[in-house]
Amino acid sequence: MPFCTVCGREVNFKNISYIYGNIFICKDCFPQYYVKNLCKVVEKRLRGESPSACNFCSFKKQCDVYVSKTLKALS
Repeated sequence: MPFCTVCGREVNFKNISYIYGNIFICKDCFPQYYVKNLCKVVEKRLRGESPSACNFCSFKKQCDVYVSKTLKALS
């Protein structure tokens, strides 16, 4: 069985949310991975913009936390 790239746990195929090459992401880690690595809109949010696409995102709560922590760290 493959291992999750983010948390390192062994996961079976029914619990994998994302596969790309040799990257496997489990369902628990996917929102975090998506916000930090895949979402193209996060950069705009970090610049202070508020894109309308964020209103419909399933991971808005995780993104809000990530954006606030990143902006605090940069201050």
